[in-house]
Amino acid sequence: MLKRSTLLTALGALALSTTASAQEAPPQPDIFLFAYDADNEEDVLSGGRNVTDQPLYDNQPFFTAGSDTFLYVRDDGEQIDVYEYDIANATHTRITQTPENEYSPTPSPDNQTISMVFERNGSVWEIDRSAPDAPRWALDAPGVVEPVGYFARNYATGDVLYWSRFGFHVAFRDAEGAGHFVSGHAVPSTPHLIPGTNSFSFIHRQTNEQVWIKAFDPETKAVRPLTPIVGTNANYTWAPDGSILQIEDNKLHRWREGGDSWEEISDLGAHGVEGGYRIAVSPDGERIAIVGLVATED
Repeated sequence: MLKRSTLLTALGALALSTTASAQEAPPQPDIFLFAYDADNEEDVLSGGRNVTDQPLYDNQPFFTAGSDTFLYVRDDGEQIDVYEYDIANATHTRITQTPENEYSPTPSPDNQTISMVFERNGSVWEIDRSAPDAPRWALDAPGVVEPVGYFARNYATGDVLYWSRFGFHVAFRDAEGAGHFVSGHAVPSTPHLIPGTNSFSFIHRQTNEQVWIKAFDPETKAVRPLTPIVGTNANYTWAPDGSILQIEDNKLHRWREGGDSWEEISDLGAHGVEGGYRIAVSPDGERIAIVGLVATED
């Protein structure tokens, strides 16, 4: 994940302008949890609530395999650590408490290992839940020393696709450490493991300035274009049914392979959210977590 100062600057550019004075702290993002009905033709979202609702920074939700919790990062006023939200009990549990900031928490399928970007050396590290104070450098064997901004990890194969913070490129490393340069001109965005496959997706800015979501196959090393993004927000996610969800202009959009184009499926403003920009879908496809600001009254 990008450094905290860079993240907060990017958030300010995405969020709607406010009337706060220069002396007031800018509003910080919260995480809103919704029920998701992919077949609803009117509005796919319902029952939304702000589940973090604290004055400091909350971001980067990632559902665990059971869909009953999600990991996220929270600013406690001194640093950014990984927390877990239990949906049924509406409780928050702190997972890490290290001297460094952590970003992009990514749980293993059994939820016993969590990978993340540490500011320790700007790379991907991992912890066991049984020993959260003993992190291991996940890219030690591959020897990736360049700062990693974002990553996706396939726990089944050990493969990692990452976005280089300074190189602005996407690169691949397998479990044995073999590397492959995938693409330059990569837009700052979290890569994703495509549901039901061992392939990854990433965001690429083409030489004609079009910005596309593209798929990378670790076995063949082939890159396949999928779809241009909607507008300018490079944050997106995959739903378990193989559709892609993206927020643009505070509207939730969906793309399906073989469809004509993106379709607008929800207006976040109608659900009390403004400046929405990051999204995660639960593995069972029944919930969505959206990062944004609490909508202000007119």
